[in-house]
Amino acid sequence: MEHKFFFETKFYLDKKTGYWITTTCPKKRLHVVVWEYFNGKVPEKFHVHHKDEDKSNNDISNLELISAHDHMSMHMTEENRERARKLCGKIRPLTKEWHSSEVGRKWHKEHGISGWENREDIEIQCIHCEKMFSTKAYHSIFCSPSCKSAWRRQEGLDDIDVKCTVCGKIFRKNKYDKKKSCSCSCSAKLRWSEKREKDK
Repeated sequence: MEHKFFFETKFYLDKKTGYWITTTCPKKRLHVVVWEYFNGKVPEKFHVHHKDEDKSNNDISNLELISAHDHMSMHMTEENRERARKLCGKIRPLTKEWHSSEVGRKWHKEHGISGWENREDIEIQCIHCEKMFSTKAYHSIFCSPSCKSAWRRQEGLDDIDVKCTVCGKIFRKNKYDKKKSCSCSCSAKLRWSEKREKDK
């Protein structure tokens, strides 16, 4: 196996990928080590690219920092796309099986709880009462369930057309409202009718 050193760090040639990789863990590619030696840590979502496409030429003058998206696009040949499609075809059924397994569901549950607990609170203004409130739910727009209900009533989102049980007139009401009549007079007639039935 071929080896080389860079400032006392030993690397071996991975013949499958063509990259020089550290012999110790965590594994790191030589071109990344060289870049970080001269320029500092590679930022998140960025890659170190060989300008001349020669993976053995790890001189700092041959290296440049580009976005991960641009780097992936640059190397995504039709051959690589086909390879990726075949790999996805093999992996997809396995991932589906794992996600639906007991272990997978447990992982998702723990990951969800951890993500929620570590999420920072943000300040949002309630769209109904306009009060500022703190929440972890970034999509929240109401400070409380009562404000949400009041806003829905105000906007008429739950209104429906019903028939008055007394005069037969069609009137509009909130679908959660229990009233059966269209007006005060019809309501009085209904109460009187129900009282008479009860007294019989």
